[in-house]
Amino acid sequence: MNKLYLNIVNEVAQTILNLKKKQRNIFCLISGPQGSGKTTFTLYVKKFLKKKKLKVLVLSIDNFYMSKEKRAKLSKNVSELFNTRGVPGTHDLKLLKEVLNNFKSKKKKIINLPLFSKAHDDILKSKYIKLNFPYDVFILEGWCIGYPGLLLNELNKPINKIEKKFDAKLKWRRYVNIMSKKYNTYIYKKSNLSIFLKIPSFKEVFIWRRKQERQLPKKLRMNDKQLKNFIYFYQRITISLLKNYKKLFDGYISVDKRHNFTKFRLTK
Repeated sequence: MNKLYLNIVNEVAQTILNLKKKQRNIFCLISGPQGSGKTTFTLYVKKFLKKKKLKVLVLSIDNFYMSKEKRAKLSKNVSELFNTRGVPGTHDLKLLKEVLNNFKSKKKKIINLPLFSKAHDDILKSKYIKLNFPYDVFILEGWCIGYPGLLLNELNKPINKIEKKFDAKLKWRRYVNIMSKKYNTYIYKKSNLSIFLKIPSFKEVFIWRRKQERQLPKKLRMNDKQLKNFIYFYQRITISLLKNYKKLFDGYISVDKRHNFTKFRLTK
């Protein structure tokens, strides 16, 4: 944490405040590869906005993961790769749409959002996140946020051993692509501001994600081999976002190899 980082927090928060002068509520997207620092950064932006007397809702796309049971059904019907959470298609899009629509309506309502535990890789029964609408600002953050999908011919060539070995018929890739387009239509296109955390390359994902993994209790950690296999599920979308972020987002934040936030720029 340094002065430059806090300046970028202030710049992003001020951009939201400027938009708030023109519209009654602001839906903001914060996207970035695994381990890039989305969650921490978003919480600092929230803290700044709360000081300005705004009521802010911050959620991650991870809050909308399907239960293990539902992913198992998807795995049986489409591809065994859907047993692993993460990609578009493993979230409850209907619930996410409901949350966004309630935010946009500005009406009073309470929604109990089921609590997903990454440690258990499942929804915890009887535990919820209480959402008390209305809110002034809704920030949705996540690794695949803003991804609009690819052309079908761009899916043909496998980019890692997971796709080559377990998705030879492209069932997983095609379904993920279909769902990505739906996420884009129903969620991302309704945002007022979208920002991408631009890291140097996909190589940093393993390094930074490994640091996060080591913060977990030993019995819940993935070893390096398991972590590499897990990250393969994220590779195609992450590389696409790193390549096209200036076209897809309203702004971006550059993050260097030492994990320092170096600058914020608006693209639109």
